[in-house]
Amino acid sequence: MPSHILGIDLGSWSVKAVLLESTFRGHRVEGVREVPLSPGGAETKSERQLEALQELLVVTGFKADTQIAALPGELASTRFVNLPFSDPKKVEATIGGELADLLPFDVMDAVYDHQVQAKRPDGSTLSICGAAQRHLVREHLDTLKEGDVDPRFLPIDVLQLYNLYTHFLQQDSSKAEAPGQASEDAGTFVVATPDAPPDGRLVVDIGHERTLVCACGDEGIVHARVLRAGGRDVTQAIAEAYQLDWAAAEDGKHEEALVVASRYPASSDESQKMSEVCSLGLKPLVRELRRTLQAIRREKRIRVARIDLVGGGSRIRNLAPYLAEQLNVPVAQGIAVEQSVERLIDGRRRPAYACAMALALRATSDAPVSRVDLRKGELSFAGQLQNLRKRIPAIAIGAAVMLVLAGINVAVRYHLVSKREAAVDEQFCAITQEVVGRRICEPAIALSVLRQPTSELGSFKIPEKSAFRVAAEISHRSPKDVDVTLTEMDLRPDKARIVGTTASFDAVDQIVGAYAEDPCMENIRKGNLNKRPDGTGVEFQLSMDLRCSQ
Repeated sequence: MPSHILGIDLGSWSVKAVLLESTFRGHRVEGVREVPLSPGGAETKSERQLEALQELLVVTGFKADTQIAALPGELASTRFVNLPFSDPKKVEATIGGELADLLPFDVMDAVYDHQVQAKRPDGSTLSICGAAQRHLVREHLDTLKEGDVDPRFLPIDVLQLYNLYTHFLQQDSSKAEAPGQASEDAGTFVVATPDAPPDGRLVVDIGHERTLVCACGDEGIVHARVLRAGGRDVTQAIAEAYQLDWAAAEDGKHEEALVVASRYPASSDESQKMSEVCSLGLKPLVRELRRTLQAIRREKRIRVARIDLVGGGSRIRNLAPYLAEQLNVPVAQGIAVEQSVERLIDGRRRPAYACAMALALRATSDAPVSRVDLRKGELSFAGQLQNLRKRIPAIAIGAAVMLVLAGINVAVRYHLVSKREAAVDEQFCAITQEVVGRRICEPAIALSVLRQPTSELGSFKIPEKSAFRVAAEISHRSPKDVDVTLTEMDLRPDKARIVGTTASFDAVDQIVGAYAEDPCMENIRKGNLNKRPDGTGVEFQLSMDLRCSQ
């Protein structure tokens, strides 16, 4: 049966939710919703996110079998661990010790999980691990529970971009903006060569305050990073350049923000100025993306052949060609991701649902997903038991209704069986009336009467060997392959005489032999044996003693 999955993205500018219906045949988006964070009111961002989350759940009324929310990537650490063996139990037992030397905090106070990404021909394995301090995970779960959300899984948001890669982007061959005129600071683009690493993609989710970056290849996640840069920097640059308050600067960014590239020049002086302002706001993002590409190139596990942009900040006009020139890598909008929600939402906010979509895909099974989950140990999901407790009254009512229906069913079946039994009894009585001449409804009495019937002379016992049964036995004992006709039978309690015709004298001997096999027929004697006048057979007479007459 279909399963409904709700992916919830607690963003810095808004809270988004995507409701998926997952079946064996695939998945389908059933609903989307976004609630912006209030600029005033609550003091902390976490409190504003909670207010928006509560409003979102009330307004949408989404009912889901599984809820999934993520831990922000900046609160967690991701590491890659190589081990010289592939046995799952050994890997599980060893991961904690390996992480102890890699994490910036005590592994004993951490929650961690891992996923094996590759098994090498030499028997070694490569695992990706995610870890976070236990108190941060607990605080995040407490915040979600205040908003009436108890996620079944708690992945790390940046790792979930891999789900978008496997479901939408890996096979996406839509046009990417190639570097037209690379910036002087872009560095050297890694050209494909026979000995180069396999091609991969960089999925970039540009948010309000941060940008999630996940490099993906055939083996899985290659690199993951959270950048402290995003659309907020562009808003800040617009506010300072045009002397606007924050709300007006946000509106201006959504409506007018653009950057120019060699293939997309400015159409006016005003557009050129806006491009310069937005470029200034994008500098931190471009700088950190360059560093990310350099790190990936040093690792040499993939060649970044393309960058796919998602997230609300990716809709700045001409951003893809601009970044292609700044990074010297082909860049494209994640149109395949946007198309999954286009029938439910119009306009430029479609890419903002990318992270919520990635989280919902975590519980599907139609493509590989990132399975690192920080709900471990005492923080494990217990929502099923809690939901069961909430539903106890409904379950009790349902059980009572089922018992009543079961009782009605038993009563109806009892009535039908009783009615059928009465009909069978009546039929039995009618049969005895026809057979023995009087109505008997008790089976035991009817059997007794049939075994010892009555007549006008009173009760008598039918003999074991009556004349009829002797005649039947003589007929039965006659050889089946011999043509014999009995013309006369004289049957007495202890003797029998028969007269008949058969084909030959040998046939008479066969008949005598057949009768001799019956233990009740003894001393079988042949009488007159004569050929018939017309020569067509032999007339014979046989007499015998009957020893089983009583």
